[in-house]
Amino acid sequence: MKESEVIHVAKECGFLVNKAKPLKLEASGREYHRIHLDSGETKVLCYLNPDKGTHTKFLHISNFLSNLGIRSPELIFYSEDLGVTIQEDLGDISIIDLDTSLTEYHSLIDKSLDLLSQLQTANIPQIPKLDEKTLDDQMSQLSTIFLEDFLSLEPHADIHKLQKETVENLLDQPWMNCHFDFERRNIILDANKEIAIIDYQDLCIAPIGIDLAGLLIDHYVKYSDEMISNSLDKYINYMNLDLSSEDIFEWVRWGAIQRNMRILGTLSKIYIEHNRSFRLKDLSMILDNLIDLIPDENYESLKQFLSIDVRSQLSIKMAQI
Repeated sequence: MKESEVIHVAKECGFLVNKAKPLKLEASGREYHRIHLDSGETKVLCYLNPDKGTHTKFLHISNFLSNLGIRSPELIFYSEDLGVTIQEDLGDISIIDLDTSLTEYHSLIDKSLDLLSQLQTANIPQIPKLDEKTLDDQMSQLSTIFLEDFLSLEPHADIHKLQKETVENLLDQPWMNCHFDFERRNIILDANKEIAIIDYQDLCIAPIGIDLAGLLIDHYVKYSDEMISNSLDKYINYMNLDLSSEDIFEWVRWGAIQRNMRILGTLSKIYIEHNRSFRLKDLSMILDNLIDLIPDENYESLKQFLSIDVRSQLSIKMAQI
């Protein structure tokens, strides 16, 4: 929406607004705008076309997070007819904007894992559970959308075998609350230096490794094996697990494989259907992470295909956009 439209909608909701600034556009189609009230306060207006969905699930989860003391934006107003929520403004700093290798920010990943453990174990009723078919269908987007539609490549025969093994491993993991996009850009550092979670409307019951992978197998920076191992040791303490970091990493591995196959397809689909190129720059890192995580055993040919044929074609495609 244009600034004038956002201001008009905010006023329809009863808020006296003099300025609006776009914040981000999500893959879901949600638009976020910072609105400046005449009182001097700022809030965040989220708009989702009512024909494309509702905020009902977000409201449901928000209420429980608030009651459980899990830091998240306070919900101030909701209009189902307008497709609008107005939320607390937590600020502009997500931890993707901070160099977590610096001493002053080093604890943020640990704090994020603590937040994740709280979210995973929170008692939130009426949360949908993913099933085996959905996990597999999401991974199929690697072949049908990323490779065939976006890169015009014939998928490798071993991709189906990888999907089958991934689902088998995911089914063996503990299943808990899953944010489904638990990465640094959805974790905010507020004015009080507390971390808060946002964009949790896709919360579901799913394998524990998917959200761990979202944080530790980053799409924007590659963490060292030592850092990942140390982080998993902290997570083990938060969750009181009688397992080693090596055990937990296998949850992360298969969670990341599922997640990266899905996201390669999702971001390609957004570009193909809506001509949105704002996340295409991430495809190369996501692909590299996927290649690194696929086990060497039984997948040498697939990894070679992804490393040579797919990387090459992706470079050519990106140069054309």
